[in-house]
Amino acid sequence: MVASMNPYRDVSLRYDSLIQMVEFRYGARAQASILVLYDHLIALRSILAIDPDAHVVRSRISNISNSISERYRKHGFEPVYDHPTAIVGRDPVVIEFQRDIFEAKYRSVVDIVQAETVELVKPDISFLKPGRPYMFVIDEDGRLLVWTRDFAFEELVFGRNRATVNGVPVGHPMLVPQRLRAIAAGEIVFIGSQTPQAAIVNNKSGHFRFPPSCRQVILDKCEEVLALSAEQVDIFIVGGIDDHHVHRSGRVATKESREGVS
Repeated sequence: MVASMNPYRDVSLRYDSLIQMVEFRYGARAQASILVLYDHLIALRSILAIDPDAHVVRSRISNISNSISERYRKHGFEPVYDHPTAIVGRDPVVIEFQRDIFEAKYRSVVDIVQAETVELVKPDISFLKPGRPYMFVIDEDGRLLVWTRDFAFEELVFGRNRATVNGVPVGHPMLVPQRLRAIAAGEIVFIGSQTPQAAIVNNKSGHFRFPPSCRQVILDKCEEVLALSAEQVDIFIVGGIDDHHVHRSGRVATKESREGVS
């Protein structure tokens, strides 16, 4: 039991001190505090992957996960108007990004992003970096797609401003260019070096803006593809249509226009 407690105690003391300093300087609602909590959660998930019997760590993980969720709720989100998406299906919700905007802004680098996008079909993450954030999309057909370029951890909280290809910001629709449709999207951190031992996921996608109902879609896919139980997955929901944050005005592509796009 002592072996299980030591890593928790060392990590916890360091992060508890850091979160106190951040909240004293910037306030309890500062996004910097979410960054520290995310980093703490990844560290504890990594410990638990090595020592599954570390029950105190498991309890601490639950507390931190709840704290992150609460901070997201308190932070709030401004309503988004004229968002270029449309809901084209329900149960689960299917969202389509507007074709003409996609072609104008992102088409020039789609081939590069597609070459670096993989479909996960089994619990093998040996080609990904553990503890690093990746963009993911679950497309209309239920495929779990991951862009294999990781990005800076700070961008997980503050935004992926530096996630660009040839100067073009990379967005989730670029992972599904054929139909621009998805049932979930966001950012994912894998814990484990060969097979996933846990996953930390959010639904942050400015291009799709998924509702809270996508939580179950993500959870089901983590179980199906990554062989992870609900206890091994932390999911953070940030806004969506269910709480009237998004007013969608996207035009749905016709069958003919979709078939004309490679």
